[in-house]
Amino acid sequence: MTAPAISRGFDWEAAAREFGEGLDGYNAIVVIGADPVATGRVAIGLGRAQSSKRRVAVGDLFAESPPIQELVTTDDPHGLVDSFLYGVSISRIAYQVPDSGQLFVMPSGTEPPTYEDILPHPRWSRLAAGFREVGALLILAAPASAPHIEDLVAALDGVVLVGDSAPRQLPMAAVIGTVREPRAPSAEPPAPATTLPSPWYKRRLPLIPGVVLTVALVAIGLWLAYRPLSRAGKPSTGRNPDTAGALGKTLPIAAESLRRDSTTDSATAAAAVPRVINPDDSAAAAPFAVELLAANTQAGAILKLQQDGKNLPAATFAPVLIQNGRWFKVIAGAFTRRSEADSLLGALRRRRLLDAASGTVVRLPFAFLIDSGVPSGAVTGMVATYADRGQPVYALRQPNGSAWLFAGAFETPAQSTLYAESLHASGITPVLVYRKGRTF
Repeated sequence: MTAPAISRGFDWEAAAREFGEGLDGYNAIVVIGADPVATGRVAIGLGRAQSSKRRVAVGDLFAESPPIQELVTTDDPHGLVDSFLYGVSISRIAYQVPDSGQLFVMPSGTEPPTYEDILPHPRWSRLAAGFREVGALLILAAPASAPHIEDLVAALDGVVLVGDSAPRQLPMAAVIGTVREPRAPSAEPPAPATTLPSPWYKRRLPLIPGVVLTVALVAIGLWLAYRPLSRAGKPSTGRNPDTAGALGKTLPIAAESLRRDSTTDSATAAAAVPRVINPDDSAAAAPFAVELLAANTQAGAILKLQQDGKNLPAATFAPVLIQNGRWFKVIAGAFTRRSEADSLLGALRRRRLLDAASGTVVRLPFAFLIDSGVPSGAVTGMVATYADRGQPVYALRQPNGSAWLFAGAFETPAQSTLYAESLHASGITPVLVYRKGRTF
């Protein structure tokens, strides 16, 4: 599909709206170009074309794209960078655009994107799966020159090119189409309009040659007409829609009050005491739990969870120092009242999961937040996936019906430092919070 000619100037958003009418079969795309203004206007135009039909979230991966930024009506600076680096929920950084149907925008965030870290992140695949599951559409605006842009494209359904900027490393079959300013008239006959193919994951193999020939009019010979159906090394986590599941209801979720820790960066977090990023939730915390045992090895703690975890609510373990030695305390439960933890302790003893002399009620208000806004139907599979990796993740139900995923439980932020080291080694950014919610 080519953009219409405009006599004075060029209306990128109007051209994109016409283009966007054909995006019904897509759920996650990236719009790339050299100019942050033109690229942002195209992304917004595509979003407006679809927002009368379904929920659409337009994200800014420039540092900043003015057309997207001007639609943000809040002083909260958090955005996509904060979500990927500091664990802020997607549902918190998405802001609804007034009088624009179901259109939401997500700004860049409190600092410019570090493309080498963010664009190859495996979370994009999970995020795309979440949008696909609820029938929503994710549109990301990004610079064509960004390192690893091809990794981001591979994790989504395809790419829309703005202007004539086209990274050579992009596979041709990933290109949905191009929105560009019309060239001056020439003696040569005009090229036929580029049409929108079906999403790559829905194409039938016999149709691929025809789609390739059509898109080849824009960039013939630049890329191979081939796109792998999956990225090598991408972990399979089953039904794991990330935090985009919140789009199935409404965005943003006001109950989530996470704030970025501006004093601790990823290079020093392992050595510093993590800062609690949601202090306003202290009154709603669920601090009371039952300590089942202290194992002198992590393997012993994992074995206990494998044996009894299915019979224990919110089961986890956390490393602690006892007489200069590292031990692993196995914990169950997360309650707002001590009496509820006392009841759990009694029930475990009656069921002989603990003997009469074992177990004690403890107060552990802090935990590491692994994910938020998780649909309840996805919780079991996600927790099982982490358990297979030896990571003691558990879920607590939030007031809106979704779940937060936590790991560990700690008496003080300083006590969490040992487990923060383990999370760093696993490639997970530690985000310390007051744990809150109800056990499943």
